[in-house]
Amino acid sequence: MFFLLKEAFILNKEQIISEVLIKCQAQGETVIVGGYIRNKLLGYDFKDVDLLTICTPEELKTIFPQLNWTEQGLELGITRMTYRGIQFEFSSCFKEAFKEKLEKRDFTVNQFYFDGHNLTSQSTGANDIELKLLKASDYLQNSTTECLKNSPQAFIRAFRFVSLYDLKWDDSLVTLFQNNITSFQNVPDGRLQNEAYEILKGENILRSLYYYERVGLISTNSKLEELRDVQIPLYTQNLAARIIYLSYLLGKQTVIEWLTLHHLSQKLVEEIQQYLPYLKTDDLKIHPKRLPFMTLLKRYQYQDDKEKIKEFLKSSR
Repeated sequence: MFFLLKEAFILNKEQIISEVLIKCQAQGETVIVGGYIRNKLLGYDFKDVDLLTICTPEELKTIFPQLNWTEQGLELGITRMTYRGIQFEFSSCFKEAFKEKLEKRDFTVNQFYFDGHNLTSQSTGANDIELKLLKASDYLQNSTTECLKNSPQAFIRAFRFVSLYDLKWDDSLVTLFQNNITSFQNVPDGRLQNEAYEILKGENILRSLYYYERVGLISTNSKLEELRDVQIPLYTQNLAARIIYLSYLLGKQTVIEWLTLHHLSQKLVEEIQQYLPYLKTDDLKIHPKRLPFMTLLKRYQYQDDKEKIKEFLKSSR
């Protein structure tokens, strides 16, 4: 019964997305682009749906009264809405610029568009999806300096895609970012922090950190080469526990350097200093107030081995 309900819910989401697309297309050329398609092809859920359209924000507002925008977003033609429980983002442009906008995507796995009938890849995206390879688009390769200057977020997105979607960077992407490393400092602090929290949630966080090292954003650590393909499950949303466990695997210096790079809270550094010794030795006495958090840390250390966790709890009484 639960399976049938889940399937019905998934089908319903697709129907809602199709409904929005059809309503927009009745007013002007519109396609679905971006992360929704990428995530579906990679087998992951999606957070929102991006559409490129020649409809103006005012025309969209007549179709969807709940549409909203910020002053800055409106200048860029960006509007958003929540429609029947799904987040949608519209990018409006002139008809003459529609094809050019489709091509201006940072990575090949993002260079797909769907018109409701046909899924089109503008480059090697289909092959790269199959290989789980993150590769710069021709647009990013050919206009790197201008692109990363105007939109340095591509830099940080590349690390997030690795961590969340189990992708590997193409060698040319490593070289491209090595040659444009100064662009990273142009990413706004708020975006750096938000992306860091998303990166921490990914099972492939170690591979992401490996690429931080490859491009020269954090210091060399031989353990990153050794552990880059080791996955770390997300047992809970408590990211402090993941940070401390990463410090246990890699050494705290690498992790603190990464936290500093992303302007994350000093409190996280303090928690590393406070709890890391408990993972390095079993001889320290654990205060009862710390036991729940220590149990979570042990889940990571023991890779969720229930028997080992039971032994830990027994010895901690």
